[in-house]
Amino acid sequence: MIPFTLPQSLYGFDGIKEILFSGENAILYKKLERDLLDNEKLITAHSIVYVVNGKVSVTTFDGDEVSIGNGEMLFMPRDSYLISDFIRNGKNMEVFLLFFDHDIVMKFIEGIQKDKGQKSTICQLEATENVKNYFQNISKMKFENPKKQKLLELKLLELLHLINEKEDFIQTLQASEEGKQRRDIGLMMLEHYDKNMTIADFASLSGRSLSTFNREFKEKYHTTPKQWLIEKKMNRAFELLKEGKTVTESAFEVGYLNVSNFIKAYKSVYDETPKVMQKSLI
Repeated sequence: MIPFTLPQSLYGFDGIKEILFSGENAILYKKLERDLLDNEKLITAHSIVYVVNGKVSVTTFDGDEVSIGNGEMLFMPRDSYLISDFIRNGKNMEVFLLFFDHDIVMKFIEGIQKDKGQKSTICQLEATENVKNYFQNISKMKFENPKKQKLLELKLLELLHLINEKEDFIQTLQASEEGKQRRDIGLMMLEHYDKNMTIADFASLSGRSLSTFNREFKEKYHTTPKQWLIEKKMNRAFELLKEGKTVTESAFEVGYLNVSNFIKAYKSVYDETPKVMQKSLI
């Protein structure tokens, strides 16, 4: 399964209308003519999903699961690795996707009384009439410059203040920003090494900057994350090839989209190509 890094991979994606966007902040409209199932994604910014038509189910790797339908909304904290299903309901699937970064959150929660202890996870939000009116108005607006950062910031803050009365949301947001624990590098890499993820993706998922992630990883494992990842992937590929998987199947299962790159990486570890290894087993 190939994960998508959001919101970056959505820009220019088929079926996506970019209403306003700048870096990790965005207001997007998504329309699907078919179901989209078992979609793995890494969300590097906080996200809110509002369903116009259809059903969205989201499951975290910690086992938390939330499903929402028409006129419902959910929140997903940044640096989350999720599996989602987008399912039509008789008509085309229609959703709004909003993403907002640390700076937006800090402006929103400034002055709000802090209440520690809430777990940082996905949670359903109440879509009040004000919230529904917000999305109806957004859908009718046309912006000459969709990359206008200040306007985007104002529209994102507007929605956040409309759901301000949702206590669980405020606590979850604060927990994600202020009480967020760094994930163990080794356990996280072992959990996701077979995904098509960059080192920058792993750094974000662990709650570290790229430079900090590289430094701490090398201190702990005495090698670079890139080299560790290649060796781990190739060790798994070796076992898959021994089990009778084809070169292409093995490449995809350890997160390689390009088979030629997979063969080159395999040879760098085992000094022979996957085909040669398989022939030696016959």
